[in-house]
Amino acid sequence: MSLTADEMWARSSFLTRLVASSATISEAAGDIIKAVMTDGDLKVINKSAVGQPIDVQTEADRAAQYIIEKSLQLKFDNKLTIIGEEEVTSEVERRESGFSTDVLALEDRLPAEFKAIKPEDVVVWVDPLDGTSEFAAKSRGREPKLNQVTVLIGIAYKNRAIAGVVHQPYYNGTESRTVVGIVNTGVIGLNVISQFDEKVVVTTASHSTDAVKKAIEALEKANLADRIEKVSGAGFKVLKCLEGATAYVFASHGCKKWDTCAPEALLVAAGGTLTDISGRPITYAANVQHPNTGGVLATAPTVNHDSYVNAIPDDVKAFLPETPVVTSKQ
Repeated sequence: MSLTADEMWARSSFLTRLVASSATISEAAGDIIKAVMTDGDLKVINKSAVGQPIDVQTEADRAAQYIIEKSLQLKFDNKLTIIGEEEVTSEVERRESGFSTDVLALEDRLPAEFKAIKPEDVVVWVDPLDGTSEFAAKSRGREPKLNQVTVLIGIAYKNRAIAGVVHQPYYNGTESRTVVGIVNTGVIGLNVISQFDEKVVVTTASHSTDAVKKAIEALEKANLADRIEKVSGAGFKVLKCLEGATAYVFASHGCKKWDTCAPEALLVAAGGTLTDISGRPITYAANVQHPNTGGVLATAPTVNHDSYVNAIPDDVKAFLPETPVVTSKQ
């Protein structure tokens, strides 16, 4: 006899409930993102300091983060540590209290250690709109590639990414999809590709540097990159690694923890790997510095991650040193 949704919730551990709620909340954030786009007034601002590269923020970023944080805290009695990209948010009336029964169905596969996790044990990293440069492309005179826009909710435990939700509001035109992964448990929402006809490496479309170019050239020389694709958003790049690309390379410190926590958990749950450029794990403690100062290197399931690490030139690795965890909570 199958269980009802409420019965599945009642028998599930905190982590499974958190991920199941995050999946549905990410979809509510996606609805808000679409509504802002339909309205047409994105209210674009540049968050960067004078002299720094442009860092675009829109009303969709601000409103999506608000609903994510408020919905999660309401669902879990304000017990969560949530770190989001946007310091300033825009209030919206909606709260999402639903949950994904597909995620709750993973409960029996959850490792025993994960079943014992409590709210105070986790850090939730939120990027409400990853790929803002594409979302706001029309404001800069070009047609947006909206399939590259994602909502990211990552969950870290003992400093490591263990669960991730990646929602695509514009997966196929107006159609959306939500992909969820829990480490050592499974992935739902897509079919993972682990056999490759060619080595496709995805990299940044908007933040290229000399180090990025040098890393890509080194991979081509080592016969680890037959084709390069430049796309936006860490979430979309990792989805590409699950659906046919072999690696994602970003030899720069422009990526943040909220960009990589959810995608890393999703990729690892599928059998892939995500580290910094030198092969070091990325730390997701509440008191860690937000930039991924060592860059990002991700490889698809069945791909030899070390071969990509070893091919990155030493001077590129030296340019991207690991920054230690800071001592005060942020």
